[in-house]
Amino acid sequence: MVLLQGLLRPLMDWARPFAAQVYSRSEFTSWLWLAGALIAVDFFYRIANRPPTENFWSYAKPWRIYTHPSAILDYKFFFVQKLVVALVTVPMLVSVVALGRWLSTEMATWLGPGPVWKVSTMSIVAFGVIDVVLFDVGHFISHYIQHKVAFFWEFHKIHHAAEVLTPVTSFRVHPVENILDNVIQAPLQASALAVCYYLYGAERSMMTLVWISAMFPLVYLVDNIRHSHLWISFGPKLEHIFSSPAQHQIHHSRAPQHLDTNFSRYFSFLDWIAGTLYVPKQGEALDFGLVQGPDPDLTDVWDLYWMPLKRALRLLQRPYARPAHRSGA
Repeated sequence: MVLLQGLLRPLMDWARPFAAQVYSRSEFTSWLWLAGALIAVDFFYRIANRPPTENFWSYAKPWRIYTHPSAILDYKFFFVQKLVVALVTVPMLVSVVALGRWLSTEMATWLGPGPVWKVSTMSIVAFGVIDVVLFDVGHFISHYIQHKVAFFWEFHKIHHAAEVLTPVTSFRVHPVENILDNVIQAPLQASALAVCYYLYGAERSMMTLVWISAMFPLVYLVDNIRHSHLWISFGPKLEHIFSSPAQHQIHHSRAPQHLDTNFSRYFSFLDWIAGTLYVPKQGEALDFGLVQGPDPDLTDVWDLYWMPLKRALRLLQRPYARPAHRSGA
């Protein structure tokens, strides 16, 4: 028995992070969000978003989208990604909370003890807004790099290779992209967190709780709707400030006028400032995927992980290469 336990212990140690990732309470909540989004997106499409030329019952088969080969590949990738994120990506990611606490300690060392202000509703709202804006600034920078730098485009390409959009498509993200996002976003968010920790002292745990509680539903709500066939536009004025699901669907479009636009996740004023804003027009025809059609080398889960690495390493021999947005290869 002791020998058996000794043989099984390495396997259990290897599997424990995956089990914690898949079966934790927070992960169970995310699965509920995802399942709810799939149901809600389909329901609202049928009720309010269905084209006039399409009768209700002709769309009573949402499986034409959810059973599309691209969507099925998304499902497979989603399950494998849970293992990859748990065992490979998570140990490499920077903890925003830990970094924020460290930075607040450094601030106290250099500036002296903080004022220990009382947490108020206004301070919580202000912190939430600042944190989400900084999150989106980091996302915008990372996203822009992934489109403009050939090396990183090879990893981001697997997301744009999706030919239909469902809430599961938001998980079609290469681990290298996760790491790049985190490297850029974490210091920005941690800086805001550090200032709050420094100013509010003992009540910083409350700020952390509010930050996590505010971010989690917002991320899932926005991501699940914008990666769908549900067209929701905020109108020209609001879409200069906030990014609508329709704007992200434009971002996935293969049309030449839509390429490299709408990089922001929540705040389209970042695109407005950068000159990458595209405000969608009603009734625009959208065709998703890579410009020159499906990539024959990105047809299974293994391809989605391996081919970007292979191609990106090959590009290191051509450091001035430009992203082949108009190519399926």
